Amino acid sequence: MSSRTAGNFGTFALALAFKSGKIIAASAKLLKLAKPAVTFGSMAVSMFAYAFWLGPWFSIGFVLMLLIHEMGHVIALRLRGYPTATPVFIPFLGAAVFAPKFNDRDDEAYVGFGGPLLGSIAAVALFGVWFMMPKDTPAAHLVLLISYAAVFLNLFNMIPISPLDGGRVTQAVGKWLRYVGLGGLVALTFFVQEPAFLLLWILVLPEFPFSNKAVPACLGVGCQFAMMVLFYLGYGNQSWVIDWVDVVIATFFNYALVVRALSGTVREERERPQLAVAQRAKWLWLYLGLTGILIGLIVVQAGYLPELGGASR
Repeated sequence: MSSRTAGNFGTFALALAFKSGKIIAASAKLLKLAKPAVTFGSMAVSMFAYAFWLGPWFSIGFVLMLLIHEMGHVIALRLRGYPTATPVFIPFLGAAVFAPKFNDRDDEAYVGFGGPLLGSIAAVALFGVWFMMPKDTPAAHLVLLISYAAVFLNLFNMIPISPLDGGRVTQAVGKWLRYVGLGGLVALTFFVQEPAFLLLWILVLPEFPFSNKAVPACLGVGCQFAMMVLFYLGYGNQSWVIDWVDVVIATFFNYALVVRALSGTVREERERPQLAVAQRAKWLWLYLGLTGILIGLIVVQAGYLPELGGASR
């Protein structure tokens, strides 16, 4: 496959991973109905909605990869003794698990790591299935594309900035890593060139210690305005319906930022004791190890990707 095709599919998969990331966690708190019936019902709705964009079989596989990722968080929460609800899926936005406040940094890192770990295991297993299938068939192409998108989903979530999973993990190492995540977001924004990516910028603004309470709100409104202008000019690879959904979500996020600014409050960052050096080193190596594996897997898979087209149909 040509490098241009790999780059195009990489852009597509990154945008898809973004759509499936933790950006909906803030808005999803309004929906505290996360029971099994709601989980499977919302999964079905998501599959139906994605089918118009991605094709029915790809949408089923991708939503299942989302479920496995979120169940990694659920299992981790339960192993650490926290009450938790089952995942809730929202079409074109992804899924969310409602996590409680964590007692310490180690618990938060453990739960944050659970999703990408289980999701990565599922993606690698699916890639192994592809190796055992006859190549150059629609079914094999479909399996490879789902595995590739799942790897991007988990790799994207390893960016070390909250509310992404990587930020949950690296807060156990040191707050300075969020500035590394900021650099990663800058690079990805230019690589993806998708206006909807600005939604994530609005969401991460409260993670930084601005001295002026109005700065996050102003920057958030600026990001939304830029996103709307880019949509109007025809940038992006999604339908106008999803563009409008993104604008509504951006409005919701910015409303929260403006309310904080007008009320004179900022996001309180809970000061918790820093972990011992050995624990911090453990989480740093776990983070780097999983991220490195995912990067290596992406490089390997890119050489096998079929032309992006009707394979998912």
